[in-house]
Amino acid sequence: MRIGCRQTATGVPASARELEKGRRKMRVVTFGETMLRLSPPGYQRITQAERFEIAIAGTESNTAAVLAQLGIQTVWLSRLPDNPLGHLVAQRLRALGVDVQHVSWDSDSRLGLYFVEAGVTPRPTRVYYDRKGSAMSCWRPGEWDWHNLLRGASLLHATGITPALSEGCREATREALQVAREMNVSVSFDLNYRSLLWSPDEARLVIESLLPLVDLLIVSPADARTVLEIEGEDTDVAVQIQRRYRVPVVATPLRDQQSATMGRRFSVVATAEHVWRSEGCPFEVIDPIGSGDAYDAGLLYGYLQGDIDLAMRCADALAALKHTVPGDMLFITRTELEQLLRGNLRGILR
Repeated sequence: MRIGCRQTATGVPASARELEKGRRKMRVVTFGETMLRLSPPGYQRITQAERFEIAIAGTESNTAAVLAQLGIQTVWLSRLPDNPLGHLVAQRLRALGVDVQHVSWDSDSRLGLYFVEAGVTPRPTRVYYDRKGSAMSCWRPGEWDWHNLLRGASLLHATGITPALSEGCREATREALQVAREMNVSVSFDLNYRSLLWSPDEARLVIESLLPLVDLLIVSPADARTVLEIEGEDTDVAVQIQRRYRVPVVATPLRDQQSATMGRRFSVVATAEHVWRSEGCPFEVIDPIGSGDAYDAGLLYGYLQGDIDLAMRCADALAALKHTVPGDMLFITRTELEQLLRGNLRGILR
């Protein structure tokens, strides 16, 4: 079912029971690669580390996990190696409420790894990938029955990382989006450019071919400039993208970095008729990695309820909150989100 967003929350608000009933009916399907993240303790360099902390990390699974914690039915599809590392990924996502029953298991492949070396000014945070030959990069069209998987789905969420993994992943991503369009299922897409996976020219060619299948596009100003060659001030970027590609809804996450450790997350959303800019949400930085995935979850949470204003507020709030949590994934409850939206998550809660 295609989702339509009202411009703002108007009229008599729905009761908590009605909202809960609606959330239980929503079903989001997403797909992508999840890796194992290895990080030296604290701010150690990799070359001096004697041990590593591990976590699972994947942009689509991060988003799915947050939505599941907020009460949305989520299905995550991927290919995992049939070994303890692959099962670790599935177990951790399942524990958070994500449906992983459709994962494909491959006994002849590996789990991608990535290493994060946390930085502090003037030393930047550095990320090193070891993902070549991963199970997900071997994905091919026809592996999943999308007509069956998308039956009853509210939305299919994809990102630009998956088609960057391999030619097979590009074809399979297109297949998924095309079936969603045929079945009248809304599609959200985060451009999420990764320079270590493909060039801007390669990315632009593929992304532009997918945009006619997208209902909600999420793209940062940096990615818009690098991949789509669109530049401008805050609201200009979303408006230019919407006008050029005719995507029904374009969301641009923005960040006002006030210092190395403090900032504010806010949003611009554009449709053919309107442009919105949120007030934003302040944050203090502990670990910024994964904040974009949390942003996507918040945006989709409001979008699924047909409310752009709510979508922006939730996106800003969850992205800001993720900055305070170590690791790629945000751990959250719906009550905490509601408190944050009311401005009540401060000080010590007893």
